[in-house]
Amino acid sequence: MIYNTDNRGYPYPDYNELADFPDAIGDFAIAVDTDLTNNLDAPIDAAIEAKSCRASRELTTQAIATGVNVTLAYDTEGYDNDNMINLAGSTTNIVVQSAGVYLISCSVNLAATGVAGGAAAIIVASTGGVVPNPIGTSKNLDNDKATSLSCMTLHRVATVPETLTAFVRHNHAGALTASGAQFTATRIS
Repeated sequence: MIYNTDNRGYPYPDYNELADFPDAIGDFAIAVDTDLTNNLDAPIDAAIEAKSCRASRELTTQAIATGVNVTLAYDTEGYDNDNMINLAGSTTNIVVQSAGVYLISCSVNLAATGVAGGAAAIIVASTGGVVPNPIGTSKNLDNDKATSLSCMTLHRVATVPETLTAFVRHNHAGALTASGAQFTATRIS
């Protein structure tokens, strides 16, 4: 008699019926292999193929004026498998092309100014009006070290195309310099 495990359904023989052990262990191995393919390989493959993009500022710096929202601009496309980034058309936007739930992350490094004081925040905005503003972090600025800001959120895109933008605001006495930034969007469902 052949039994099946309760939670995974793997077949195994009754202890008293070991005459067909080679066939039974073969059936068990096939069941385990099929289970791993369906429950490990398929989700990994799906994750690799998920709609995703990454834009970053790597080649140049960006001036961040005081007391206003400054939209972060990007100069490098890291990857994009759903035509969400078009740096020739816009250096500031990710345009989501496929409806779903997205994991969004962005960050910026603000160079030290030598003068302490003030705070800065990074915020994600959407034309869909679904991302509550502000989404982001705020930190006090340091005088002798760079200040790194980052945020991460889940965002549901119901109607496409939807444009996502990240911006920085600060109240330091003078302009700051963004020495690096990144913005990613990955569809997770």
